[in-house]
Amino acid sequence: MRITINRSKMLYLLVIAFMGGLTILLVSLFANGRTYAMHTANRHLYGSSAVESFGLIEDRNGVMLADTKNKKRVYSSDQGIRRALLQTIGDTSFYISSGVHNTFKSELTGFNMIWGINSAASGSKSNLKLTLDAKLCKTALNALEGQKGTVGVYNYKTGEVIVMVSSPTYDISNKPSDINTDKSGKYDGVYLNKLLSGVYVPGSVFKTVTAAAAIENIPDVMTRKFNCAGQYKAPDGGVIKCMGTHGTISFEKALNVSCNSAFAQLAIEIGKEKLQKTAEKMGLTQSFVCDRVNTAKGNVDLSEAGPASLGWAGIGQHTILVSPVAVMRMMGAIANGGKAVNPYFVESVIQNDGTVLYKGGSSSEKLLNVTTANTLKSLLRSNVKNYYGDSRFKGLELCAKTGTAEVGGEKSPHAWFAGFSQREDFPYAFVCIVENGGSGSGTAAPIISRVLREMDKTY
Repeated sequence: MRITINRSKMLYLLVIAFMGGLTILLVSLFANGRTYAMHTANRHLYGSSAVESFGLIEDRNGVMLADTKNKKRVYSSDQGIRRALLQTIGDTSFYISSGVHNTFKSELTGFNMIWGINSAASGSKSNLKLTLDAKLCKTALNALEGQKGTVGVYNYKTGEVIVMVSSPTYDISNKPSDINTDKSGKYDGVYLNKLLSGVYVPGSVFKTVTAAAAIENIPDVMTRKFNCAGQYKAPDGGVIKCMGTHGTISFEKALNVSCNSAFAQLAIEIGKEKLQKTAEKMGLTQSFVCDRVNTAKGNVDLSEAGPASLGWAGIGQHTILVSPVAVMRMMGAIANGGKAVNPYFVESVIQNDGTVLYKGGSSSEKLLNVTTANTLKSLLRSNVKNYYGDSRFKGLELCAKTGTAEVGGEKSPHAWFAGFSQREDFPYAFVCIVENGGSGSGTAAPIISRVLREMDKTY
């Protein structure tokens, strides 16, 4: 009898263990089934059939960007829009890892627990809506005029990205036959969303960071005078050359004319620990998640920098690298009294039965105190009013900084322009990089002017 009772107890324990394990399995499957089904190891299960059932993708205004018709993926009838949105939408072979075709493939295929990824059977196809304006993205790509680089514009109050364009690109409906064999370099970076995943030498755009560190660590910096004789000789004998001979100038004027001599001197006086800490605090070394895309980290490592190297770092050279989206976000924080609102570009993913599978949104964090942010805003506004020229950006009330970033060798510098509008009814921050484009003021600034003028007509 005792043996029978013990066997019964053991059987009950096994049944309980089995049911417990089954419950855990089912809960895990319902919670993570979508992720399991769309894992890259299972690509053989969903590759072409998943693409054939992808749902609608549209821009903020309801413009169709991609859809499936008769089991074939079709795209906008406008070739310019197809080219401008390539890196955002992504290709159907998933070479563009950050495109929504890849990052939201499980939602777009209509995965569910009954039919798996067979959307045709489940009838659960989903529609994805972007925050981007397709026509403005086309304007930005046209303004780049075939040059490599990126343009980004976002609402620094809400976080919505309005423009996100990378170049080089191609027409997703007519992929070039030589794209994987070309040796000329014309397609270099074509599968990369450069706004989110690129890293670049910042050049003089980084002087915004050095200015912030100076404001917070040098009490008399706003009344300080600097002498520029065309170069600055660091304490260790190294020489930082300036693009001009500016004579005796104020801190504000030094930022206006982007004086290397003054900002190298400031960086050395601030010290490498404080300058690096300011760059980190302003978000230039960290990654953040933007609609399932981990943005690129910048690199600001001044631990081994001597005086001359620190001087070069203060003007955005040395070994410094930054992500364009981080610079855009930093500019948004300056506009926003020091609060950075994280960008996002996917508004929603909604199944055709009305079920919301994903809802875009933003978080925020403090990058600067209000006093520093407002002082920087005033200085960046002075750059445009007193040096770049308000007439080039009529009515936009821009606050901005250019950059001409040396990249070594015989290559032309990268051209930068980053900043924001201080108009309350036009709360947009921006960044533009033209690779090997030369002057930031001469090359990148006109691109932003063209995009923002068009935006001002639209919004």
